[in-house]
Amino acid sequence: MKKLTLIIISVFLTTSLFSQEVKKDFIEIFYFHRTERCLTCNAIEENINSVLGSTYKKEFNKGDIKLKSIDYEDKANSSIIEAYEIETPTLLVIYNKKDKREFIDLTEDAFSYARSNPSKFKKILKSKINDFFR
Repeated sequence: MKKLTLIIISVFLTTSLFSQEVKKDFIEIFYFHRTERCLTCNAIEENINSVLGSTYKKEFNKGDIKLKSIDYEDKANSSIIEAYEIETPTLLVIYNKKDKREFIDLTEDAFSYARSNPSKFKKILKSKINDFFR
């Protein structure tokens, strides 16, 4: 009976050790917007989706890049709004690497170029994403 108990404990420990999920590095793109969105707000999200769909489709589908579009006026999102101290429309690129988080605020670039020069905005976004994968 002792041997059987030891075998069961050994199998349980081995299984639990190997089943632990390894944390992988990933990027989160958080776009905080109002409930009513202007043309620029819509253009920002369209440009992000364009970049992710054309240049980073594989990484997006694998979960290496995650996009969250968040209405910061919706009470249901209050915990994330408070956590990031959001008061106005904001675009954050968040590097999650080796259990560290680094925030890059692209709000100014997004609002400056999403409509007037979308290729420049896309280039800036791509450079920040590429920096993560280097």
